[in-house]
Amino acid sequence: MPANSPSESATVPNPASTSEAKGEKNSPQSAKEARVTELLTELDGKSETTQRPVIDEIVAMGPVAIKPLARALGSGASFQVRMASATGLGELGDPSCVAPLVMALADSSLNVQRAAVHALSLLGEPAVAPLLESINSPEDSVRRWSAEVLGKLGRKEVADVLIAKLPEEVIDVQKSLVIALGELRDTKATPVLLPFLDNENVDLVRHAAEALGRIGDARAIDPLIRCLDSPSIDVRKVVASALVDIGAESVPALTIALRHHNHNVRMWVAEALGSLKDKGAVNALILALKDENVRVRRYAALALGEIGDPKAAKSLQTLLTDSVQDVRYSAVKAVADIGGKASLQPLTTALHDPDWVVRLAAAKGLGQLNDKAAVPALCEALKDSEWSVRYHAALSLGDLSDLSAVIPLIKALKDPREGVRRGVVESLGRLGDRRAVAALERQRKTEETDSKLVVAMIDMVLPGLRRGRKFEPRPDQRLTPQPIINTATIKPKAAILAAQENAARIAAEAAAAANLEDELPDGELDVVALAGDAPADAELVVAALGDVDLPDDLGDGAETV
Repeated sequence: MPANSPSESATVPNPASTSEAKGEKNSPQSAKEARVTELLTELDGKSETTQRPVIDEIVAMGPVAIKPLARALGSGASFQVRMASATGLGELGDPSCVAPLVMALADSSLNVQRAAVHALSLLGEPAVAPLLESINSPEDSVRRWSAEVLGKLGRKEVADVLIAKLPEEVIDVQKSLVIALGELRDTKATPVLLPFLDNENVDLVRHAAEALGRIGDARAIDPLIRCLDSPSIDVRKVVASALVDIGAESVPALTIALRHHNHNVRMWVAEALGSLKDKGAVNALILALKDENVRVRRYAALALGEIGDPKAAKSLQTLLTDSVQDVRYSAVKAVADIGGKASLQPLTTALHDPDWVVRLAAAKGLGQLNDKAAVPALCEALKDSEWSVRYHAALSLGDLSDLSAVIPLIKALKDPREGVRRGVVESLGRLGDRRAVAALERQRKTEETDSKLVVAMIDMVLPGLRRGRKFEPRPDQRLTPQPIINTATIKPKAAILAAQENAARIAAEAAAAANLEDELPDGELDVVALAGDAPADAELVVAALGDVDLPDDLGDGAETV
């Protein structure tokens, strides 16, 4: 073949073009893009957690990663790779990332769609115009996600577009539009959202109520109150929350609604008024204490407790003779929350209630009053037939810091229940009276064979008490709920003994740490290693000594260590 033949000349590469191709192939940018592609292949089949370090490495490369990420997002790669690509594009924050992410809203994988939504919400203003275009897409998923992102971006200027789209859309897209309008908080949306409160679709009603609450337009108050009559508890709950979100403007209409014929409406109204804490509702709630429905009376009482107006205390006292235990308990809790001198008599009266949960709430409430006039009643409660009432009476006496309680507490060291004795020891330490030293030293000898946990508490209290110093337990030293350890909760017997030993060891370590801290000069000990949590065993039942709201939480049948 001749040297200058056409076929030969066609196969001879152009030196200049070859040099350019090699230069492009070997350029630093091409190498980085290739590295991004290589890293993306490593993400196939990986969880989001294990993907994170690789995504961080890709994002750290900067704008050079955009092209390979966009290609991977639109390719037939696995959904894990596409998700990671969407995440990376969002975190890069470049306006050129918007287009591939908007296209990913139509991805076949819901996970990829969600990743694209989150990524677009990170990009901010550059995403708004493309999303306003994509909200007219023939794909339902694209319109739905576009509306959601526009809501997250919070640009009120897009509200008119969303409002115009709302009536004509399919239900799934309507839900996203409603949510978005709520996030935009534009009162222009109120008239178009109100009709959705009467929709047959419960989810749409719920989303519309939530959106109206966020917008905070008073025009929605009466329609929302009507929705409290809904058969759906989810709707009623969201509606009540929406009325609270609207704020004080809801109070007049809500107080009127306390006379609604449906007791469910009255109950939710009472709860909403409690959350609003507006004293303008007190008189209406006091009247509701006489409601024929038990639950309305209960929620009205709790609402008055949340508002905290002292003038309600006397009215709440009338509920202490209610035939229903839940109502009496709620009245006691409300009176305790109100506090002040007006609460002393009702709480003292409640210490004689036939139900132990009501008496327990009264004992705790008296400790919150900071009124030493409660001491005699609490000292008498140390003899209550229910051990948990005696326990909280002991703790409340420690709260009140009145030395007249020392002798009754010393006598209570003979209580048959270990939990009560622990509480008594703690309160004697908090009172800081040296008269208790000899009694605690004797009690320690007695407890050495009966209860290592009471011994541990005595060991925390005594060193300071001998010096006339009060013992104030830190949260990590305070009596905490202990697991019930008996044959009903743990088998066999060897496991019971092991659990008891472990619980005692934890308490002993706490006592030793407390003693060490007490013996060292101030500032010498920076950190004291204290005991960890009680053993977490799924079969152990926890006796909630600290906060008891229901009878089943704590009763005579519980055995504690």
